Amino acid sequence: MSEAIASPLLLEDGRGIPRSLPLLAALVEAEALSCAAAAANASESRPADSSLARAFLCCCATTTASRPAESNLVRSFRGGAAPKVPIRIFLERIHLLTRSVPSARGMVRIDGTCFVLAGIYLTRFIRSGAGRDAGILVESATVHRLVAVAVLLAAKFGGHPPKKWTRVFQDSSEGAIRAEEMVGLESSFLRAIDFRLSVDSAGFDSFCKVLERGPRAPSAGGGCASKKRQADGAAGEDGEHRRVRARLPLPAVVLSN
Repeated sequence: MSEAIASPLLLEDGRGIPRSLPLLAALVEAEALSCAAAAANASESRPADSSLARAFLCCCATTTASRPAESNLVRSFRGGAAPKVPIRIFLERIHLLTRSVPSARGMVRIDGTCFVLAGIYLTRFIRSGAGRDAGILVESATVHRLVAVAVLLAAKFGGHPPKKWTRVFQDSSEGAIRAEEMVGLESSFLRAIDFRLSVDSAGFDSFCKVLERGPRAPSAGGGCASKKRQADGAAGEDGEHRRVRARLPLPAVVLSN
């Protein structure tokens, strides 16, 4: 991913916060607000034209909020207490707290690449058959857990296997996400995306552009099928680009070190 590594989104500010972090937070928060607005206008039959759906996926959801706890997947991501911490603050806490956590290769160092990968994984989860069937959306009840697992997987993908890292998510969420939840959440997330953690250079670069563009206002036209074709074309995952593959042990093995 040589082209992607040169992205200005990976540059850090004076506190060491990469530009990709607040940009991802803005996109995710816009999605959660869109879902909340749709829930408030549930009488409308048209699905919410959310920021995530317009920006890099076609959710085609027929619900305005995640369904009640009727499946294991929904219970995993919606069943616990919802953190009150804003997503940007949540991500910054994770980013800063991990610097004091040891890993198998020294200190864990989450960089800007991690937050780009996290956004890609979150996209794949929402687009997955399991996520759609369960009716899970990026809303206030699910957003922190979805983002937490996406960041965890992205950190592993980046070559920094965490050691007893789950406490970071508990502290960053002010106790709302219990450390012991993370193994089950990770397993559910991975199965939903069919363990697809590979990201090619074109897909990485395309998502960087999505983050740069940021949340967009609802569009007046354009069908769901058209948006899906655009998103699939932008993903670029079927091209001949070099792929970077993640080879990870089972979640329980990594997190029990």
